Amino acid sequence: MSVMPKTQIYHGEVTAVHALTPRVKSFQLKLDRAMEFAAGQFVFVHVERDGKLIRKPYSIASPPSEADRLELAITLVTGGYVSTRFHDLQGGEKLTVEGPAGRFVVRHPGSADLVCIATGTGVAPFRSMLLDLFRNGFDRHVWLIFGVRHEDEILYEADWRRLTAEHPNFHFVPTISRPKSSRWAGEVGYVQTKIANYVPETEAKDVYVCGVVPMVKDVTQTLHGLGFHPKQIRVEKYT
Repeated sequence: MSVMPKTQIYHGEVTAVHALTPRVKSFQLKLDRAMEFAAGQFVFVHVERDGKLIRKPYSIASPPSEADRLELAITLVTGGYVSTRFHDLQGGEKLTVEGPAGRFVVRHPGSADLVCIATGTGVAPFRSMLLDLFRNGFDRHVWLIFGVRHEDEILYEADWRRLTAEHPNFHFVPTISRPKSSRWAGEVGYVQTKIANYVPETEAKDVYVCGVVPMVKDVTQTLHGLGFHPKQIRVEKYT
């Protein structure tokens, strides 16, 4: 197993804040120097509370080619101290981040098709991965099965639609668990119920799963039931 380098401290400035959905904002940080990271990794944001340091992990949503800039997608959690602090930011604030960290990265790119399964902000590391892979000419098939509750919660939808138009080997499958309108013509239901429909064969495929713990558990069980070997599956759990 390869050894990841130690994390380092970086100082950054919030250069842009954008509302992605009613409950999620993206935050772009300009760093004091370039950060070398692998697509799929995360950083710790340092926040002080009552004189104590909080190290909050967030997946990097931007690709490694933008090494001096990071993008984070953060959900506003009711009663959540750090997420509330972030959602109050307007731009220009100084932040300290520590990273990179994590092993949720694509193994041996090009050796297998990729199946990416996410819910909510669990799609953030996949944005970093897929922008990086396609920038470097990835030609295997990629499925992104992405689940959210409502139609207006599909994070980075414009990016997925653009990749779909530019790369015939990219297959975007959004699924809504609680549609607000009868006009929604896409998939309805949870991500684990869609896997067999779009990826019926397990051979020469690697599966990456990112989201909250119950979702990761349910998807993993479904994958095992479909015949995927544990070595084909990598997960990142959000707690």
